[in-house]
Amino acid sequence: MRISRHVVVALLLVAPVARAQQPDSAARSRARADSIAKAVRDSIALMKELGAAVAADTTTRPSVPVGPQGGPTNPRLLPDFSAVGDLVGDLSPKGTTQADKTRFGVREVELAVQAVVDPYFRGDVFLGISDLESISIEQAFLTTTSLPNELELKIGRFLMPFGKQNTTHRHDLHTIEYPWVIQKLLSDDGLKGTGLWGSRVFSPFGFYQELQLTAIDRISPPAEDLTTAEAVNKSLGGLGFSARLRNYVDLSEAANVELSFSALTGKRERALNGSYIALVDDGSRSGPTALEVNATLARQSTFGADLTYRWRPLQQGLYQSFILQGEVMRQVNERNPSLPALTCPDATIPCVLPSLAAPARDYNGAYVFARLQTGQRQFVGARYDYVQNPENDGRTLTAGSVYLEWFPSEFSKLNFAYEGMKNSGANLLNRLLVQATFSLGPHKPHPF
Repeated sequence: MRISRHVVVALLLVAPVARAQQPDSAARSRARADSIAKAVRDSIALMKELGAAVAADTTTRPSVPVGPQGGPTNPRLLPDFSAVGDLVGDLSPKGTTQADKTRFGVREVELAVQAVVDPYFRGDVFLGISDLESISIEQAFLTTTSLPNELELKIGRFLMPFGKQNTTHRHDLHTIEYPWVIQKLLSDDGLKGTGLWGSRVFSPFGFYQELQLTAIDRISPPAEDLTTAEAVNKSLGGLGFSARLRNYVDLSEAANVELSFSALTGKRERALNGSYIALVDDGSRSGPTALEVNATLARQSTFGADLTYRWRPLQQGLYQSFILQGEVMRQVNERNPSLPALTCPDATIPCVLPSLAAPARDYNGAYVFARLQTGQRQFVGARYDYVQNPENDGRTLTAGSVYLEWFPSEFSKLNFAYEGMKNSGANLLNRLLVQATFSLGPHKPHPF
């Protein structure tokens, strides 16, 4: 329709001009000039009408986003799918030190599904698959994208913002395992929480700061062999709460430093020496019921500070960089937790409450880590660990380790490690580990 109208306009403009070029008398020339002027006026009027018609057609027809091939972009709203394989070999001379007792194994395969849900939320789901845990939900959360005042809110399950390395998935660490202070005071594979996460970035002092607050269901996974008279989250005071304040300062164009402070508190199960009968009110119409319990609830609070120094020169940043990092933590446990009321099976025998299985005490731990880039894809690193091990009556665990890290590409990594670990009162344990990871799909690296 548009082509035919343009052709008509061209003919109206050309035809009078062609006739005007033929020789004739002066009268006919004047007549032709008048005809040409009229034709031009008519053509201009016609072009204005055509322009108005085209504009009206464009505004009334809905626009469809097109891709490179001329079709609509992502018409089925497919999210990004990716997978990460984490393979570990243990060549320690005195036998494997892995939890599944394998020399070579697939420690975990992580499946990620990520997409923008709507103009208000983004969704991220990370599933972990391993021989020990089968399929587990590593993370699954919604993140807001349009809250006012630079606020961000996460809803779901996430790696807890406590300390520096706990927010990084294990396969993305520059070491093969988390530092021992994280493994012993938080969790072997990173502490996770299910609940709400709120954060905001601000800069009142001329450098960037970020405040991260969380409220989660509980601070530790439920213990299968421990039974308490009431659930950890029965009251709001039993929930887990954490706070972290990050401070980021540029020292120069090539160097920056990050200093953070963290706190975490909540209730968890504490084992008793034996069991007793407790009166439990579960909200049923029949009233309180008797339940045999072997644990009680006690508050546990952990405090930490972490410091990270990064250096990467602008001109040689592709081949040179350096990271120095350290964290210190202190875990405080409630000394005398209260025990619920109990009932005696036999009124003639005095009821005696059992004591805690182990005396309550506090635990400290720290690590220092350094990583130097020696080539475009080669890195060397070293770490020193110290922690009072809660699993060994607070005896000291120390370890020193060195790492050789090589990235064939941004989608794969090889890591070789030696670690000398010593528990108080035990001999030195030598560990030789190798790790290979690979990424399929648009998996984004986790922040370090």
